[in-house]
Amino acid sequence: MSKRGWYPGHMVATQKVIRELAPYLAAFVEVVDARAPNLTRHRPMAAWVGRTPVILVLNKSDAADPQTTRQWIAWFRRAGTAAVAVSAQSADARHQIKSMIERSVKPPYRLSVVGLPNLGKSTVLNRMVGKNRVKTGAKPGLTRGPQWIRTESGWEWLDLPGVVTPSKSRDWRLKLLGVVPADSTDVEEIATRTWDLYHPGSDPEDWLNWGRERGYLAAGGVVDRQRTADAIIVGFRNASWGRLSLEMPEDLS
Repeated sequence: MSKRGWYPGHMVATQKVIRELAPYLAAFVEVVDARAPNLTRHRPMAAWVGRTPVILVLNKSDAADPQTTRQWIAWFRRAGTAAVAVSAQSADARHQIKSMIERSVKPPYRLSVVGLPNLGKSTVLNRMVGKNRVKTGAKPGLTRGPQWIRTESGWEWLDLPGVVTPSKSRDWRLKLLGVVPADSTDVEEIATRTWDLYHPGSDPEDWLNWGRERGYLAAGGVVDRQRTADAIIVGFRNASWGRLSLEMPEDLS
């Protein structure tokens, strides 16, 4: 089957599951990237969940600019959306998310974690359910419902099929974040743009000098452009270049 045919069919199936399960849930926990929390939201989700509340988890906050993240949290809350910034890898993430859920919705706590690829959805879910868990059957009214995960505290979590996104996007920031794949023709442009974020006003080819200094060389002693570009992208993703956000609330105006 061609990718063109596969993508719509998969989206239809995901949409159907979310629409069917929404009435049984206290809330959807939507994971976004704290460095671009509006860009990494899934636009159709609002129509799919109906009246079920959505709680935003701004993951990877340890890689985002702290002041910008605080502005985003305030912006979402003014818009009526509960939001919390965490690093899902940290031990404190579970407490932060649990507290936000308890402040935002009433029990019984039946929840599902959703989000675009590579934003930490599985890490958040694993953090919330821990090791002591047991699968239970589908809720009444669902003929072929997915399995729920019940924790010792009585909370129930559902790992829905991953929300997919088109394989191609015009926004280079989604490729930088790893939400959509970047092919070999993209990486140099992405590296140039990323370098400029950390070194505004520098020469567009400056990042190649950095690669030469690091010893990223190809045959003949020339700079290995692909390897250098990849290293710059990785440096952004793991925040070794420093904490930085890709969008701010005022950008939306």
